[in-house]
This record gives sequence, C-alpha cells and structure tokens, in this order.
Amino acid sequence: MTTGKLFARASWAASAAFAFGLCLGSSLIATGHNRLYCGAAMALAGAVLVFVLLWTSRAVWRLVTSETARESAGQFLWSCVFFSMLSLSFGVMMSGLAGYGADFFRIFLAVCNGVFTSVGIYCVCRDAKRLADAR
Repeated sequence: MTTGKLFARASWAASAAFAFGLCLGSSLIATGHNRLYCGAAMALAGAVLVFVLLWTSRAVWRLVTSETARESAGQFLWSCVFFSMLSLSFGVMMSGLAGYGADFFRIFLAVCNGVFTSVGIYCVCRDAKRLADAR
C-alpha cells in the first residue's frame, strides 16, 4: 500500500469525523423535528467513522512484516485517530459559528482549530510515509 492510499484512508476518516462534528453541533442548536434529523445524520456519520477507522486498521496491520513496520503502523493509526478528533472538533466549531453567529472569539477559535487540523494533516502524511518506507 502506498503513501497516497494510506493518506486517502486517513482523509476518509477525517471527513466522516468532520460530518459527525457538524451534525453534533447542529443537533445542539436545532429544535423539534430538526433535532431528530440531525441525530439520525450524526448516527450515520458516526457509523461511517467507526467503519473507516476499523477498515484502515485492518489494512494497516496486514502490511506489518517487521518490528519497525509494527511501530510505524501503530504510530500511523494513532495519527489517524487524532486527525479524526481534530476534524470532529473543527466540524463542531463550524456549526457553532454558523448557528450562533460570527463574533471575534468564535472566529478566532475556528481559525485556531483549522490550523491545528492542518498540522494534523502533516503528521498523518509523515507517518504514512514512514509506514510505507518501513515495509
């Protein structure tokens, strides 16, 4: 499996986590039937997130052939989990920004969260390259 495929799987997990975060933030704002729809979308996004993380984990552990690759695989999987958590919190920030209005503090938090997510992209790329090289 190449670096690009590993990064693509991590990006799928991050996209599902971002959708889960958007639905989570929207369900806190919504009322009535909209809360039900947000809850259903949140359950679907959560199921997709768990599926993609398990799918990635299974594919990564099948690549392991040595002790170095085992360490790289564990590091890559933790990077995927933390990248997903950063994307989830970014989704919550974006839905809060859209639902409650854009004041300075919310914009500042959203920008900071976007920067942290960008740093997470670098870490996932680095760990994917390490895993691909360790095979």
